[in-house]
Amino acid sequence: MKKEDKILKTLSPDFGQLRLTNTMLNKSIIDANTSIRRFAKLFEIDFETMVNGEKHSLSASYEDGTNCNLSFYKTVNRGDRRLSISGIKKQAQEKDLIAFNYVLDKTTGKMAIVINVTAKAKNRKKETYSNSDFEVVYYD
Repeated sequence: MKKEDKILKTLSPDFGQLRLTNTMLNKSIIDANTSIRRFAKLFEIDFETMVNGEKHSLSASYEDGTNCNLSFYKTVNRGDRRLSISGIKKQAQEKDLIAFNYVLDKTTGKMAIVINVTAKAKNRKKETYSNSDFEVVYYD
């Protein structure tokens, strides 16, 4: 069993997942697949009842604690079901497997968490150097 699959088995039963493509990262166009739509329902966001142009945002965080927003929406014209994830380009790369899970927050209820399963499986680390415009990605 691949290490990614082992990590996915540790998540709560209702989690969403997607494999990032170049378009998802660079154009922020992410189709809300079945697992994402099921995950959204945990937060009372139901694509089936949404009208074209409707959008719902959800505060979330990446596994490293960085805050982000998940936006679930239907496109205006065709009503395509979509998702956008703020800050995803800093957290992931093309072909990474991303999982959406939640933790129970005692004061606010469920809190969404975005997990880069590929990076976790490979123990990939990122370092950003101050006073420069590049980051180094390496594997342990």
